[in-house]
Amino acid sequence: MTARIDAALDAVADERETISDEYAALAAFDRRVAELSTVTVSTGPPLVTDPQPSGPSLTRLRRAYTETVMDTPHYGTEYGDTVAESLAAEFGDDLAAALLGGTALTPELRDAVRAATDAAQHERAEFLDVLDREADSLAAAADDVDTLTTELESLDDRPLSARDFDELHDLWSTLQDVDARVDAISLRRQETIRSHRNDLPGVPADLCEYLYHDLSAAYPVLASLADFGTRLERARRRVERALATTP
Repeated sequence: MTARIDAALDAVADERETISDEYAALAAFDRRVAELSTVTVSTGPPLVTDPQPSGPSLTRLRRAYTETVMDTPHYGTEYGDTVAESLAAEFGDDLAAALLGGTALTPELRDAVRAATDAAQHERAEFLDVLDREADSLAAAADDVDTLTTELESLDDRPLSARDFDELHDLWSTLQDVDARVDAISLRRQETIRSHRNDLPGVPADLCEYLYHDLSAAYPVLASLADFGTRLERARRRVERALATTP
């Protein structure tokens, strides 16, 4: 009954590993940028560099980027873009243009790169927090579904034909209580999904659709609860038919 949720937990673990690798790569890149020498230019805006003999620093910066941020195990299959595309996606078009077209690494440019790197790390850290909450939510839901399944199966330990009217009525009431608990679990899960949307306003797709697009259900907990609800409804109808024919 929890196969969908188990698959979702695996997907979250895979995504967490990916984001953790990116966070570590950005940290390594920042350390290398911090060690680069800079040159002060006398004219032009901070991000527009004049010809200076410090071009090797920019070359080393770009090399550091490809050897850290673009060298994570998943990078090729996940993104597969060029250095220019990657810099623009990570740091914005203006900063990418300065890094690719400039001839000197100024203190201002290095500071801008480090600030952008810090922002990218912070974004990953926030996403990791959301993924941890998602994993906790999935694990709790799996435990709930397992508990409900065990209870539902235990209610069928005696044939309905062997029960009198009062026993059948008690059984029907218990099934109603189980149904209410299913609704409560579903509402809690939906609230978690809504909180993810609030925590990740910049994510274009719903988090569940992003994480679980390759799975059989984009909303694995709600799908599992729906499956359980179908079993519960069949059980309730059986009890109701038994009640109708028991004096």
